[in-house]
Amino acid sequence: MLYLTTFVVLATTLFKLSQAAPVQIERRIDQITSDAKGPWEQACLKAGGTRDECSNVAVPAAQSLLEAGGVCDQQKSADSMIDLAKQLGNDPEMIRLAQIFAQQPRNSPEKSQVPYCQVAPKNAELNGLFHCQFSGSDFTKFGGDQTGNVPLGLKALSPAGSCPANPNGPVPDGEQLNTLVQNPIAAGSTVETTPSAGNSAVPSQGGSGSEVPDSPPPPTSSASGNTSGTANSGSSCSINP
Repeated sequence: MLYLTTFVVLATTLFKLSQAAPVQIERRIDQITSDAKGPWEQACLKAGGTRDECSNVAVPAAQSLLEAGGVCDQQKSADSMIDLAKQLGNDPEMIRLAQIFAQQPRNSPEKSQVPYCQVAPKNAELNGLFHCQFSGSDFTKFGGDQTGNVPLGLKALSPAGSCPANPNGPVPDGEQLNTLVQNPIAAGSTVETTPSAGNSAVPSQGGSGSEVPDSPPPPTSSASGNTSGTANSGSSCSINP
């Protein structure tokens, strides 16, 4: 009888525990990385690229956003996107989307911020561009070896987690920058890039806000302010050289 009573009590306790709300320990921030390369891949096909040509660039680009990606793999993929865009007549839409891709947040292990690449890009269209962070990141720490805690050429970044396309702050967890913004450099940023010959899609924005001191000074075309998302004029983003 004692054993039966003990069994009933134990079974009742286990049942109650099973009904309790589970304890969830969130240790990472993920995204659907294929969504980051999808618009560029479609623009590539529309510009005349073959399925293999476009896919061979787009697939590694999606993989570069994973935790296993190297610190500069995302930038290298953006360079490859622009290389192919130039082969396809300096396609402006491909270049615009490559510039936005270069600023997409990466998957974050243990919610730490993802380090920034400390090597200059191959293509001048990417000068001064760096990835945003996801808003759920722990903004007190970075992953990696602590050598890329500030974007290349800068001493500070405010607000934390922002980027030229989204200078008001970080990107909501798991969301794609290509659905939040239209312009790679929002109004309120002062990032300069060198456009390709005959290409008017590469923006250069002036005004108070983001500034990248190492960007080259040649003439650039102007683009209108962002038409969607959180990056817009009046941004408080401040990048300190």
